[in-house]
Amino acid sequence: MRRKNGFTIIELLVVIAILSIMFLMILGMSRDQVGRAGLKGSANKLIGEIYNVKSRAAKENRSVAITFSSTSYKQHFWENGVWTPDLGDQSNPEGKTASETTITNYTNLAFNSRGILIDPITLMIKTNVTLTLESDQGEGIKVKVLSYGGIQSKNSWRDSNEYGAF
Repeated sequence: MRRKNGFTIIELLVVIAILSIMFLMILGMSRDQVGRAGLKGSANKLIGEIYNVKSRAAKENRSVAITFSSTSYKQHFWENGVWTPDLGDQSNPEGKTASETTITNYTNLAFNSRGILIDPITLMIKTNVTLTLESDQGEGIKVKVLSYGGIQSKNSWRDSNEYGAF
C-alpha cells in the first residue's frame, strides 16, 4: 500500500475555520477595549511599582519615594537629608504609563523603612493617598495607597462624574 503525503481536505477546512474564528475575535476587540486594556495594564504596573518601592524601603532599611509626572514615575531614596534620584536601575530608569494614559492628580509617595506611607517633606506618617489614571477615552482607574502601605484599586469608569467616592 502506498502512503499519501499531505493533508486531507477536511483537515485543511478545520484549520481554516479555527484561523478565521481567531481572526474575527481579534477584529471584534473594539478600540475602547484596547484602550481599557492599556489603562488596566498601566494601573497594574503602577501598583507593582508602588509595592516595589515599599518592599525596597524595608529591604534597604531607609525611606524610599516615588515621584509622578502626568505620564511617568521615578524612584528616589532618602540620603543625608535629601531625596536623591535612583540612578542605579538603568534597565528601567523611568517608568511610563501606557500611551494615551495619564496620571491626572500626580503626587509624591514615600515609605519609611517599615513600609508605612509618609509625607516626603516632613517624613511624618501620612493619611491615604488616591492616584487617578485616565485614558483619552474618558475612562479611569483609581489607585488608593493606604497609610499602612496597602493598596486598593477601583474598577474603571466611563466618565469622571460616575466614579464617585472611593
